[in-house]
Amino acid sequence: MDEALGMLTYHADPYSSYQRGTNENRNGRIRRYLPKKTSFDGLTDEDLQAIVDEINDTPMKVLDWENAQRGLVSRARQGTLEDKPPKTSVALTN
Repeated sequence: MDEALGMLTYHADPYSSYQRGTNENRNGRIRRYLPKKTSFDGLTDEDLQAIVDEINDTPMKVLDWENAQRGLVSRARQGTLEDKPPKTSVALTN
């Protein structure tokens, strides 16, 4: 447990993107809208918010094919938002 945060922390090995599957998936989705070397100068806050909203509204396998908001709400209603670590092969620190 990370004492400063009061929660479990997860550390992936360097250059091991397979240990950060959901994160890497989101990075790839962002790159569909904003490829590398994209200038942010012409983007408005509304443009960026539209991208965020569309990505967050996409159903995810890890959430049983619900989007992020619905997944959080349904798990809160079911009482399944627990402090148990996810099934992972990533190193956990206590």
